This record gives sequence, structure tokens and C-alpha cells, in this order.
Amino acid sequence: MHETKIELDDQSPYGAYAVGRFAGFLIRITRALPNNWLSKRLMFLLRGIAGRGLGKCADLDLFGARMRLNKKGNLSEQRALFAPQFFDYEDRQALAVLAKDDAVFVDIGANIGLYSFSVAERFAAFKNTRIISVEPHPDIYRRLALNKSLNPSLPIDLFHGGIAGKAGEMQLLTGQDNLGETRVLGETEDLSDESITVPIITLSELCEKCNLEHIDGMKVDVEGLEEAVMLPFLKEASDAPLPRLVVIEDNTDAWETDILAAAAERGYRLRKKTRMNFLLERN
Repeated sequence: MHETKIELDDQSPYGAYAVGRFAGFLIRITRALPNNWLSKRLMFLLRGIAGRGLGKCADLDLFGARMRLNKKGNLSEQRALFAPQFFDYEDRQALAVLAKDDAVFVDIGANIGLYSFSVAERFAAFKNTRIISVEPHPDIYRRLALNKSLNPSLPIDLFHGGIAGKAGEMQLLTGQDNLGETRVLGETEDLSDESITVPIITLSELCEKCNLEHIDGMKVDVEGLEEAVMLPFLKEASDAPLPRLVVIEDNTDAWETDILAAAAERGYRLRKKTRMNFLLERN
């Protein structure tokens, strides 16, 4: 049976893990550092010092939202806690500027919501915006659900499950030291106490389930499973739900099919290659 890799406290009220004055001062410094090599080195140093003054969690503001973040066990949370400006900043900004009335963002592989909450900060200023945050891992989903509950006014809806080529179930293996590195169990790997069974649906089924008639932006970060998410959708979907902008993690070494070529057949062009992702745009 699956057991959580990190301690989760989604019962204590917000503020139970308030950040002390000194640690809070260091976190403000790390979050204000410019995005360059020297600042990253300084951030790692200050993060280590600040971490010694924190408990297992920290309750603090991020992107104008109240969040509870763990300092260990999930790299995405560590980044969000100490220096979110170093994590896919350009990619998140490209999605945030899509904000307008009725805009829709689908965050596939949401983790604890760094993309979702970052984009929500801008989306919240417009009418009838929607963010669909998709996360299959039960432990990470609990963290995401807690952060959403602390910010009920944000236009974020949660979906607990995975996206793949067909509906059913899949087996996940949790990353040993980083929940964000959870991956699909390989065909030749045996089930173990470490594996987790999660429900899956297709991207087209997600659109139908959530009544999505159009999508403005989408992020896909699924640890090498991008083909199963994107290829059936690109092949079968009508033009209407195809996102204007797709941020997809660069896992070309793991892909058997050229997703970029498949996207080009549906009118996408490579807008930019960032450090970790491809930005695909469709006019």
C-alpha cells in the first residue's frame, strides 16, 4: 500500500506554520534576487540558512495568495517557497498575459500549483476566467487542494487524476527525494509497495468533463508522458479547443514521436525554446 513520502498537515489552520522574522527576511531577499548565475548561487546559500529556521512547512504569501509550502520532499515547493522567479518565469509570464475575460488555462501536471497560482494572479482581474489544475499524485493533490481552499476566490478548479491516451488507470512510481519526479511505471517493471494506482482520462474527455469549449493556454509537464497527453488530442480534436499557447516540457530524448511536427500539422509554430520547455503558438 502506498504511504506518503512527506509529512502533510492539511488540518491545522493557516498561520500554524508562520515564518519567523529572520527566516522571513531571508526569504524576501531570495525572492527579490535577479535571475542570473551569481544570484542563484547566493539563493542556494541563503536558502540553506533560512531553512534551518523553518519547521516542516511554511505559511506565507505567494503570487498574492496564501499558501502552505513544505521545505523538503518536493522540489517545486522549495522553488516556490524561496525563489519562484528562477523557475520557468518566462514560460509562466507567457501564459499569464493571455488573461482576458473568459480566458481558460489548463495546467496538466500542476504539482502544488506554481503555474496555476502564478497565472491566477493575473486571471483573477478578469471576468469568467478558469484555471483547470490537473494532478494525479494523491499526496501532491492534497497539498494543491489545501492551497486552493486557502484562496476560494481564485478561479482555480481541481481535477484529481492523470491525462493519457485512453481512459482507465495507470501506475505511478514516486520520486525518492522529489515528489515532482513521480513517473509512470514502465511496462517491464513490477508492481511494488511504492506504486500508486491513479485514474486517467484523455485530454478530450477532460475538455468535455469541464465544459471547455476553448482553451487559451495549456502547460504539460508529465515526466515524459507528453506523447500520451498530446498526440491523441492533436489528432482528434476540432480546431475550437486547441490552445492558443502550449508550454510543454522538453523530453525529446524520451519521445518516440516528434510532437513538434505533429503540432505543426495542426497550425502550431515553435515560438521559443526556453531552458526546460517548448512554447508552441497557434494563431
